[in-house]
Amino acid sequence: MTIAPPRSWFIIKVMKKYFIVSLSVVLSLVLVGAADAASTIGTNMSTTGTFTQTVGSATAARFQNAAGTINALVVDTTNFRVGVGDAPSTTFEVQGTASAAYFFTANTIQAGGGIVASVAYNRFGSTATSRGLSASNDVLINGKLEVDGNAFFDGSVGVNKDPMTKFEVQGTASAAYFFTQRTIQVAGAAASVAYSRFGTGTTGHAGDIDASNDVLITGALEVDGNAFLDGKASVSGNFQMSGRFIADTAASHSFTGSLGVSSNLVVGTASGSVGLYTAEFSDAAVGTASFLFAGGGNSASTRGTCFQLKDNTGKWVFMSINGHATTPTINIGYVKCHQ
Repeated sequence: MTIAPPRSWFIIKVMKKYFIVSLSVVLSLVLVGAADAASTIGTNMSTTGTFTQTVGSATAARFQNAAGTINALVVDTTNFRVGVGDAPSTTFEVQGTASAAYFFTANTIQAGGGIVASVAYNRFGSTATSRGLSASNDVLINGKLEVDGNAFFDGSVGVNKDPMTKFEVQGTASAAYFFTQRTIQVAGAAASVAYSRFGTGTTGHAGDIDASNDVLITGALEVDGNAFLDGKASVSGNFQMSGRFIADTAASHSFTGSLGVSSNLVVGTASGSVGLYTAEFSDAAVGTASFLFAGGGNSASTRGTCFQLKDNTGKWVFMSINGHATTPTINIGYVKCHQ
């Protein structure tokens, strides 16, 4: 007698014997046999549990395009890496453009230049630091930097060198305008002083050069145009001119030290000798020239004035004026005056 099994049961013949088994047992036998070979799922696959893949491979899991030529996602279970767009060479790698609403890292950023090895500081490019950057809050930029807004530097800034001051440039710097509320220290003056200076020397006139509008020039000064001195001019060395010395007629002028003239001396407004005399005293108007020769200035002197000249033989002749009660006399001889 033959008994028909229920619809969800199947008759299986094993070793010339027949067994009645359920549909779930049949599916289990089929899936166990298929696990050892390549399988293709033509439709969607979903699971309400955990999907675990324990195989060790550089391409353990790959998500590709329909043609199987482009990797959208590659999971490397051997090196513990994930790559988007290509096989990864680091822990997580994106081939192409990546974006994030926020980006946080507990270490440093290495950007640009195909950098694989990381350093202790952040860098944009592949060149190593030459300034001793060593912390995670340090940044090295190998290329150009553009800042369209304001830039704030709370520390010191050095261009081409380590700064010793707030802002230091090694090389040539230019500016359309330069303003400073304090003084200028130029040409190697590291320490600042109360006055502006060009050079490293210090002033020898501490009482006069001591304010921000005072200037000390250690070296030479060349003025190709006009120079206007509204105050006093003090010259401790030689005062040399290639042109004329013209004194203003509005005030008197005097020399407190010696005046040496290596060429002809002309005093007055006119001269007709054309250089025949070493010293000429003349005036434009006839009979109006007046000259003062006074020993001891305008005050009386016990020695008076002595003139020293040479006669036509080359001997020195001395002339002095002797005072008397009524008429002074002139003494001329070869004896020095005031001996």
